[in-house]
Amino acid sequence: MTGIDAPVVIVGAGPVGLATALVLGRHGVRSVIFEQYGGINPHPRAHVVNTRSMELFRTWGIADAVRADAVDPAWAGTILWKQTLAGEPLGRIDVGEGPEDQLLRRLHASAEQLTSCAQDRVQQHLLDAVLTQGMADVRYSTTVVEVTDHGNLVDVTVEGVGGRQVLRTCYAVAADGATGGMRDRLGIATDGSPVLGHQLNIYFHADLSPWTRQDPALLIWLINSASPGLLIGMDGIRRWTFQRSFDPAVESPQDYPPERCARIVRDAVGAGELDVDIRSVGSWTMTARTAETYRSGRVFLVGDAAHQFPPTGGLGMNSGLADADNLGWKLAAVLGGYASDTLLDSYERERRPVAVDNARHSMANAVRMAEVGTGPETGGIAALLASPDPVVAAAERRRIAAAIPAQRPHFDALNQEIGYVYGAARHAGGAPLAATAYTPASTPGARLPHAWVERDGERVSTHDLLVPGFTLITGAGGTAWADAFAETAETTAVAETGKTAETGEGVPKRTVVIGRDVTSPDGQCPELLGIGEEGALLVRPDGHIAWHSAGGSSPASALAALLHGAEPPA
Repeated sequence: MTGIDAPVVIVGAGPVGLATALVLGRHGVRSVIFEQYGGINPHPRAHVVNTRSMELFRTWGIADAVRADAVDPAWAGTILWKQTLAGEPLGRIDVGEGPEDQLLRRLHASAEQLTSCAQDRVQQHLLDAVLTQGMADVRYSTTVVEVTDHGNLVDVTVEGVGGRQVLRTCYAVAADGATGGMRDRLGIATDGSPVLGHQLNIYFHADLSPWTRQDPALLIWLINSASPGLLIGMDGIRRWTFQRSFDPAVESPQDYPPERCARIVRDAVGAGELDVDIRSVGSWTMTARTAETYRSGRVFLVGDAAHQFPPTGGLGMNSGLADADNLGWKLAAVLGGYASDTLLDSYERERRPVAVDNARHSMANAVRMAEVGTGPETGGIAALLASPDPVVAAAERRRIAAAIPAQRPHFDALNQEIGYVYGAARHAGGAPLAATAYTPASTPGARLPHAWVERDGERVSTHDLLVPGFTLITGAGGTAWADAFAETAETTAVAETGKTAETGEGVPKRTVVIGRDVTSPDGQCPELLGIGEEGALLVRPDGHIAWHSAGGSSPASALAALLHGAEPPA
């Protein structure tokens, strides 16, 4: 570490950059974050916080704060289609009124549930956690102008209020978004779909309760000729965004001053008299692109720098948070001296297939949404709905109402959120996930299934048993597994990485024996984890399973292979 200013430099203080720093800090690794802007962008963009992200927030200690800032659950599960907000519904999806087996599957799959919390609020809670943790230096109004990878270290040149500075680091993480520029400077190309369109995002404050009080909804698609678009409730009270198509070839966000935007909102609501406070206007490009590689030497891509999806599915920020969790512990393991650098190659091997499948799912949702009035056909559909011929208008209303139920996988895709298994997508030739049909799995590469257990008189999730290290969970008769792991994991990992015993304390780890350390009052936990009385499984720091006793190997040898970047055993 001689001459190193910080072990890790992170470019970008958005949710994913902050999450990366938070994960590193949990593992005892310091970082510096550089953000070109002066603070958190108050313009809310993403808002869906899916089940897996809420589980991560639970682990990181901010789930309660995010939940407190989230939209009321009564809003979050309802999606409406209307001509204007003041008009009658064309149709709806209530996620909480779906098939019973699907609802029960979601209820029992996790200690947390999908919610909606505006990105600026999520970002604030992540920043608060990072600052409280005290392991990261967050520097706003500082631009990264150059990154030079020397092979054994990285120089990061920045410009800020104090002038130009060069920091020397072991690894750099590009979390600067889809248009941040780091990916392009590294010469990393992307592949995927062509541009589907461009969207204008108007953030405003207004009291829409006369139309939402009796029929609240998180998302309201408005199909009309005057002002079509999507209305999103960011707090269920006064904070809203309105998204509509625009053509950057002939206009820009600067062509939308507050008075024009207010008129657009009033037309979408269907109210000539409405007090609208326009707060900001932004734009974004709808596309699905994935970086061809997530690593360039000692520099890694996370979040939108690595992948960009249409928002149809709410997977963008959520995928980035899981990127941060995956990469963070691996960087810490290498910097801690108990893993080889090849472990870092597994970051791309595991996360890129997930991004590709999320892009596929998001694109399928976007294409399917054209059936109910979004996309290039909006004008024609709006004209039919407004036809002076009541027969034509009624027929179009019936057609849309019949097409809306098919949109449900867009809004209720539990398997997409938590069902991916590292290694499985590659071994199955990239077969897509079934979006809704989640089944808990205890196979290597899968996320640890959630089950309720009792610890010291308190009801906790199996996810609450995990530590910033490796956790071995055994059945009641598995104390031999636990004892052997506690005795051998440290020496095996040290030996396999070529380090001497003096390099540190070895692999951070914990053992949990069901029946000794925790109890399973309903008896379901050992069965759900697939370990019974005598079995065991080893859980990675990111909550994914590294090894299962049915695999025939030992946890220590499986751990050593993992720390060398090997794929999970079959």
